[in-house]
Amino acid sequence: MLIYGQRIKELRKERGISMMALAGAIGVSDTAVCKWENQTSEPKLSYIIRLAEFFNCSADYIIGRSDDLGAYVGQDDLTAEEKQLLSSFRTLDDKMRGLVTQTVKMIKNK
Repeated sequence: MLIYGQRIKELRKERGISMMALAGAIGVSDTAVCKWENQTSEPKLSYIIRLAEFFNCSADYIIGRSDDLGAYVGQDDLTAEEKQLLSSFRTLDDKMRGLVTQTVKMIKNK
């Protein structure tokens, strides 16, 4: 089920901005924003990224792959150590990723 239109509209309304204001902020027409919200047109990847940056959420949230609003994190926002950790994490199999995730959550909750 596609929900990007709902998400864009909700994020926009939560911030109390018009379609025209959102369009101006990300460099598209207000017609484009209207079409996205009504799901008669899909935003290109470059606009999804701009939306995520503008709303400070993840692109996955906008396109409905996650219900966690998250925050937009670009590679430029990561330190060298964070990039190395992320790179190493991505090489792990699902079982090991789960163990690492559980461990981090336990440490965080202490």
